[in-house]
Amino acid sequence: MANDRPLAAHEILDALENVSDNEEDYRERLICILPPPVDPDCLTDEDSGEEDNVTLNNLPRNILLQPAEVMIQGQIMVSDTEEEPSDSTGRTKRRRTYAWRKRDLAKNPVNWPDVQGACQDKRPIEWFENFLDEDVISLLVSESNKYAVKKNLPGDITTEDMKCFIGILLVSGYSWLPRRRMYWENSPDTKNELISSAMTRDRFDFIFRHLHVNDNLDLQDKYTKVRPLVTLLNKKFLEFSPLEEHYCVDEAMIPYYGRHGCKQHIKGKPIRYGFKAWVGATRLGYVLWMEPYQGATTMCNPIYKELGLGASVVLTFCDVLISRGFDLPYHVVFDNFFTGTPLLEEITKKGLRCTGTVRENRTSSCPLITSKLLKKKERGAVDYRTTHDNTFIIAKWHDNNIFSIASNAVGINPKQSAKRFSQSEKRNIVIEEPHMVSIYNKYMGGVDRSDENISHYRIGIRGKKWYMPLLTHMIDLAEHNAWQLYKINHGKLDHLGFRRRVAIALIESNRKNAKRGPSRPSHHEHADSRKDQMNHLVIPQSKQTRCRQCHKKCLTRCKKCDVGVCVKCFETYHS
Repeated sequence: MANDRPLAAHEILDALENVSDNEEDYRERLICILPPPVDPDCLTDEDSGEEDNVTLNNLPRNILLQPAEVMIQGQIMVSDTEEEPSDSTGRTKRRRTYAWRKRDLAKNPVNWPDVQGACQDKRPIEWFENFLDEDVISLLVSESNKYAVKKNLPGDITTEDMKCFIGILLVSGYSWLPRRRMYWENSPDTKNELISSAMTRDRFDFIFRHLHVNDNLDLQDKYTKVRPLVTLLNKKFLEFSPLEEHYCVDEAMIPYYGRHGCKQHIKGKPIRYGFKAWVGATRLGYVLWMEPYQGATTMCNPIYKELGLGASVVLTFCDVLISRGFDLPYHVVFDNFFTGTPLLEEITKKGLRCTGTVRENRTSSCPLITSKLLKKKERGAVDYRTTHDNTFIIAKWHDNNIFSIASNAVGINPKQSAKRFSQSEKRNIVIEEPHMVSIYNKYMGGVDRSDENISHYRIGIRGKKWYMPLLTHMIDLAEHNAWQLYKINHGKLDHLGFRRRVAIALIESNRKNAKRGPSRPSHHEHADSRKDQMNHLVIPQSKQTRCRQCHKKCLTRCKKCDVGVCVKCFETYHS
């Protein structure tokens, strides 16, 4: 009974009258007729006809021609599509309706081809330079120099300077200090010899203040300051990504505590304040695609806009997978923020597969058992329905709580065993878990895993510009993806060991070998130990140095403090 337009009331009546008498479905039908439009030429607001004697055979013509729906136990069964009134933006929404059957989803198994290449034996710095290559470094150098020139300062940042600068940022992720200048301070508890000998403090500050990617060229894009870097790295992430069958889409948070129109607060997240980003990743956390969230202007494919933000994000990531050109049936997993029946249909049209939890108000009136009744059944009970054309399945499962899940790729069977703790019995029990739930639990955590890996050694040097957390996050993301590729190719180093190797290689290969002059001692040098009045002795020294007290040349020093002190200042310095 599919039509390009809603059926009129008289067409529904004719169809019901022509139903054969031997049909087994005797459920009650309810016809809902939309009110007729008001005739502008009518001078009265009274209805025509007799109100007390209205039957199906005595309906006026204007009512019989109105769009109508037939409901079977609360389920729409007549037309595949129906036009809804336009919303405030002028867009016309379309809602698909389905006929449901209680049967499992019948799909042919997919034989995923083995298309992986041979393992590559590369050093950690070589994996890292797959992403921060000459294109990315030249972008950072050229734009930073332009930004410095606009401030009437010399734009003399070189490629070696930028690589050494990035290496210092990576070191700050695992050797964190509360102030960045403490890395150069002449104090034994904070001074980092690797950093202080590779680049001067003032040179690092100059690069950090003028680190730039783009000017405000696109006023519609709230992330135009970092857009070239995000676009370039997304391209490289996809180019070197491992070819896998399953991927997940979820949100990630980039910590930021300043003021910006795109800053989000998500209660209950490990990072509650910051920039939100949509991320597509593998099961182990390799990130293929990242797009910062900016409300209605989020950079998703505009052809999906009428499907909503969540569907637009997933379909945009599906287009990214398809753009790889392998023509493979990828399987995408996502949570209930994204899932809806229109999204399932669009992904099916693209030839891809998907699985995701779904909210009960997005199931297109699927006649599943109510949550209240399902909760009274034993743990592990499941109820499910499949569309009449076997496109996708929606199921409701009783676990710790009741939740719904949908898929166009896998169904209920084969069920698997899952271990759960029973509060009533105070012991672990084994329940049956639907196959689609197993797939979801196995492949959904990739984005969370990448967030966790990055959070362990996130760059610790902060700046005052709002886009600095985004720039440093992209560097952390490139290092994390490089480590993922290293592990896939049977590398032995853990994340910390890999990051240290990359940082040391960047600093040692691009450091300046200019000899540094004498530097001022720290104000906290021997601040307390020199006054303890224990074992402080004056001894001669062969080389002249400056007295710590009067700053004149002297030939004596304190044996315990190991600093030059003249005889006449010895008592004053230690009291």
